[in-house]
Amino acid sequence: MAVALVPDYVGTIDDLYLDPSLPLDGIYQVAVAPEATAQATAIGKFRSQGYRQTGRSQLVMASAVSVDLSSTPAAAPSPVFPTVVVTACVDVGQVDAVDASGTSVMPSGRPKYLIQQLTVVNSSYPDTSSWRVSEAPNRQAQSCDG
Repeated sequence: MAVALVPDYVGTIDDLYLDPSLPLDGIYQVAVAPEATAQATAIGKFRSQGYRQTGRSQLVMASAVSVDLSSTPAAAPSPVFPTVVVTACVDVGQVDAVDASGTSVMPSGRPKYLIQQLTVVNSSYPDTSSWRVSEAPNRQAQSCDG
């Protein structure tokens, strides 16, 4: 199911920020455009500034808020694929970003949580391994309740 992709998505993003030797195209294992492009661009910029992430994100919860399994892949101008919208809460309290000298570049006092609204699509439905995040806007929060 689409919700099962969320821990992999969060982990892959962390992996790419934590290990600058990993190829950015690893994002395509868990995401498609426009989200994959946005993440690859952000991670590439982060790396080019000499920053590195320390600590890992922890997925607190993820739940589907809407499910639409209709599919018209040949639709023009834009195909329609099965889509699940997932709300996730991610604890980023242990995550920091540091520059080459090891100094944090994160604002102090930032909220500990991210609330993500993930749009997860499957262009090869019913293949359950084909779910990918297409959009993942997020906002900072003091708790998973908001």
